[in-house]
Amino acid sequence: MKAISVTGIAWFIFVICVACADSTTPVYDNKVPVGEAATLAQRLLQLENEPQTWMTGGRDYQQSYYSPLQQINAANVDQLGYAWHYDLESEHGYEATPLVVDGVMYGSGPMGTAFALDARSGKELWSFTPEIDLSFVRKVCCGVVNRGVVLDGDRLFVGALDGYLYALDKADGTVLWRVDTFTDRERGYTITGAPYIANGLVIIGNSGAEFDARGYITAYDVRSGEQRWRFFTVPGDPRKGFEHPELEAAAATWDPESLWQVGLGGTVWDAMAYDPLLNLLYVGTGNAAPYPRKLRSPAGGDNLYLSSILALDPDNGKLRWHYQTTPGDNWDFTATQKMILADLDIAGATRKVLMQAPKNGFFYVLDRVTGELISAQPYANVTWASHVDMATGRPVETEQAEYFNAPKLIFPGPQGAHNWQPMSYSPSTGLVYIPVKEAGAIWTMPEEPFEYQKGGLNSHSLYVFPTPGEWGLDSPLAKTLPPLEELGAGQPDTTIRGVLRAWNPVTQKLAWERDTSGPWTGNMNAFWNGGGLMSTAGDLLFQGRGTGELVALEASTGKELHSIDVGLSMMAAPMSYAVDGVQYVAIITGIGGGNGNDYVPGMAAYTYGNKGRVVAFRLGGAEVPKRAQVERENAGLVEPAFARRGTAAQQELGARLFVRNCAKCHANIDGRGSGIPDLRLMSESTHREFAQILLEGTRAGRGMGNFADLLSSAEVEALHVYLIDEAWKLWEKQGEGTQWH
Repeated sequence: MKAISVTGIAWFIFVICVACADSTTPVYDNKVPVGEAATLAQRLLQLENEPQTWMTGGRDYQQSYYSPLQQINAANVDQLGYAWHYDLESEHGYEATPLVVDGVMYGSGPMGTAFALDARSGKELWSFTPEIDLSFVRKVCCGVVNRGVVLDGDRLFVGALDGYLYALDKADGTVLWRVDTFTDRERGYTITGAPYIANGLVIIGNSGAEFDARGYITAYDVRSGEQRWRFFTVPGDPRKGFEHPELEAAAATWDPESLWQVGLGGTVWDAMAYDPLLNLLYVGTGNAAPYPRKLRSPAGGDNLYLSSILALDPDNGKLRWHYQTTPGDNWDFTATQKMILADLDIAGATRKVLMQAPKNGFFYVLDRVTGELISAQPYANVTWASHVDMATGRPVETEQAEYFNAPKLIFPGPQGAHNWQPMSYSPSTGLVYIPVKEAGAIWTMPEEPFEYQKGGLNSHSLYVFPTPGEWGLDSPLAKTLPPLEELGAGQPDTTIRGVLRAWNPVTQKLAWERDTSGPWTGNMNAFWNGGGLMSTAGDLLFQGRGTGELVALEASTGKELHSIDVGLSMMAAPMSYAVDGVQYVAIITGIGGGNGNDYVPGMAAYTYGNKGRVVAFRLGGAEVPKRAQVERENAGLVEPAFARRGTAAQQELGARLFVRNCAKCHANIDGRGSGIPDLRLMSESTHREFAQILLEGTRAGRGMGNFADLLSSAEVEALHVYLIDEAWKLWEKQGEGTQWH
C-alpha cells in the first residue's frame, strides 16, 4: 500500500506542476532577453539570416540538427567528396558535433580538449588541453568522451572530465576562468556532456549515475564564472534538509529509507535545450543507481526526478514543470537523449512542442510551455510497458518488466532504443530521424547482497544480451539462467539490429526505415554501427557508420544516394556550413565510449586505427586520403602468458570483482568494449604490470584508471588469478586461432 500511495503523490505533484507551476510562473510574451545576455539569443532567433552558420551543437536553439543549406542536394550529392581534414591524437572516441561561426570551426575531444580551425582549410588556429586529474579516468561508465563546446560572444566553454568548467577566449584558446563543478571529488563524478548557454548563464551537468553520483546542474555567469544557482535532480536524505523546495516535493516519491548514501543518480550528462522566447531551459535527467527500485527505494515510488524532462527558469533555477518518462526506473532508461523544439500543426492548431526519443522506447511530444503530454507511441520494440496512458501520462508496466524474483527478457535493453547519438528533425519533410537500436536484454538480480562502494560502480543489477559469445549467452552468468528459448517465448525477435527510422511526430507513425546493422546483424556491433544524424534543406540525410562510410540518403524516402569511404569509424552527428559561398559537410571521426566495438574486422577502426580526425567534404571533392593500415602481429601460436595459479576461493572472488569493477568496459560481447582490450588476451608484459596498472594507475593516460581506493592487493591478485584461468579456458576452446594482445 505504501508504494501505491507514494506513486499517487508523485502523479499529484506532476499535475500540480503542469497545471499551474507556481505563483511566480511568468507570462510568456515572446520578448527576447535584453542586455549582454541577449547577444546569443538574438542571433539564434535570427539564424534564418545565417544559413551558413552552425551556432550550437544542434545548429539552432531548437537543436534540430538540420541545415537550411541546399547547394548540396539530392540531385548532385553523388559529386560530394573530400575537401580537407585535421588530424586528432586521441583514440578514445569522438562524440561531439563541431560549431562553425564566422568562418571558424570549434570542436572538442576526449577529456575536454578543444580546438579552433579555419573552416575553409582545416588549418589549426589554436588547441587547448586541460590538465586532468587522471584518478577520474576510472570513474567513467562509457569512455572518457566529450560531447561538445558552446559559444557565447567572445567565449567558448568546455567541460573537462575531472569536473572543471573552462571559459576560453575564442580568439586564441587562452583560459579566462575555470571553476570546479563537483560537490564531492571522492564520488564517481565526471563530465562527458557539453555545457549549454541560457540567458547569460553557462549550464553544466555531470555523469556518474552508475557509480555514486547525485545528479545536479549548475549555472555560472558567463563573464565571471560566479555560481548563480544549482538544481539537484534527486533529493538527499530528508533528515538533513533540502537544498531547494522542489526536492521536498520529490522526496515524497521516495521511500524515507532509500539508499541516500549511494547518491541515487539522475545525472544530467547530455540533453539540454533553451527556448529564448519562453525563457525556459529544458533538461533531461538520467537513470538511478542502484538500478532496481526494490533495492534503492524499497517502499516503491516514482523516484523523482529520475528519467525526467525538467523545464527550469534559467534566471533562478526554479522548476516550472516536469514530465517523468520512466517512473521508478529499473532499466537504465535515461531521458538524457537529445530534445528537439519545434512548432507543429496538431489537430488544426500550432503547438510549441518538445520532442524526445529516450531510451525507454516511446517517442514523446510535449507542449513545451506547460509540459502537457500531447502524444507518446513506441518507436521500437517495447515490452516493459504496454502503452502510455494518455489520461495520466504514465507508462503502464507489464509483468515482463520486473526481474527482481526471476530473470526476464526485456525490450529495450539497457543501451536503450536510442542512446546519445543525435536524432534530427527536418521542417522540410516534417520527419524526425532516429538512430534506433533493436535489442532486448536478460535482466536478473545478483545473489549477493548489495554493498555500497564509494566512488565505485553501484548499479547492482546484472544483464546479458541475447547474442552468442563468452560474454553473452555462453557467459558464466548466462549459464545460470533459463535458456533463451524459454525467456524469449512470446517476446519480439531477439536478433540484434541497428535501424535508421524516419518518424512522423504528428501522426506518431513510421514513414520509412533502413537497416544499419552492417555485417553484424545479430551481435552488438549491429546497433552501434549507425551514428548521429543531420538533415538538410537539400532533401538529404547524413549518417556516419562504424564501417567507415559517410552515407547520404534522400530524406523524404530513405533511398541511399551516395556513400563516401572515409576510412575511419564514426558515431558523432555530421553538420553543414558554408564559407565564401561554398557549402561543406563535416564530421569528427573516431568510435568508442558507450558505443562499444572492439575494432573487429569490418570496422574502419580495425583497419586504419581509431585516432580522431575532422573531415570536411564539398561538391567536386576528391577521395579521402587514408591513414596507413594498422599492422597487427599474429602471435596466435603461443599459449597464455602465465600458468594457472591460486585457489578456488580466489577464482570465485576474482569473478565477483570482475563483474562489479571490470565488466562494464571489458566484457567483450562479440566485440563490445570500445577498443578496450579483452583481458583474457593480455600479453606477458601486461600480466607482469597487472598490479601496477590497477594499484598505481600506470596506464591512466590511456584510459585505464587507478583502482587503489577500491581494490586491495589481495583482491587484485584474486582478479588476476581469475583472468589467467579465463585465458586458459579460451585457449583450450579456440587453441591456435587466438591472437594475444
